[in-house]
Amino acid sequence: MAGVKRIEAILSGSEPFKVIDMEVKNYLPILSDYHRMSPFFMLDHGPPKRFSPISGEGRVDGLHPHRGLETVTVVYEGAITHYDTKGNGGTIHKDEAQWMTAGAGIQHTEFPELPEGGLSEMIQLWVLLPQAYKMTEPKYQPLTRETIKSVPVRDGEVRIIAGNYSGVNGPATSFTPIHLLDVRLEMGGEAELAFPAHFNTGVFVVKGEVEVNSDTTVASGNFILFENAGEDLMLKSLSDRTVLLVLSGQPLQEPIAHRGPFVMNTPEELDKAYQDFWSGKFG
Repeated sequence: MAGVKRIEAILSGSEPFKVIDMEVKNYLPILSDYHRMSPFFMLDHGPPKRFSPISGEGRVDGLHPHRGLETVTVVYEGAITHYDTKGNGGTIHKDEAQWMTAGAGIQHTEFPELPEGGLSEMIQLWVLLPQAYKMTEPKYQPLTRETIKSVPVRDGEVRIIAGNYSGVNGPATSFTPIHLLDVRLEMGGEAELAFPAHFNTGVFVVKGEVEVNSDTTVASGNFILFENAGEDLMLKSLSDRTVLLVLSGQPLQEPIAHRGPFVMNTPEELDKAYQDFWSGKFG
């Protein structure tokens, strides 16, 4: 036995704040430590919100740029529509995700697609691109119910968005080793997980309540950060339905420079990103 991954901290997130029509809480970065959950950089959770019916196509989150990272949106309720300046677009629904590689530079917009009204809940992650791929060509990956594979566990399932679980690969491609798992458990359901000891690993409790390694109980709306030691995790549901987003990835051993929508390696590269954006090179 390699030993269990023990809890380092349980994070309750920031005070809620508005992002266009969504109210979200932020959980990453941790106290401005950009490296602690690398290659995962940002995690925002938009808790359940009910929208009233509207006319037109939806609510618009204004067009904005990115460089040097990937944005990943996971939908738990409702639907999210995406458009970008490379011509990609589409709508993902409940239990689906989208993975946009900003790379060298792109502008995009995404918004709740609920013209008839309804409930919306989502998580957005930023995943850092390694230095060698900061300026890669942008791309877009829609990850639908049909492409996200599921592995049954005791009274539940593990849905693999990226990486691998129990020999099953997720549909998303990434530039560094990453596991992104959507775990669904009924009351008493259990999932056994294992990740390399040095991987940065965390679990966000989306719904319900979970018992971690038979000794710590964590309720919804909390992010569990694990120490970089041990490999094994046991997650047990203590509610009728528990939903968890599990993140584990190989840390990037390189400088991180962040300003606004850009994440690069040096302040000079951030300056260049803004210059390129202002000069119209992001479309």
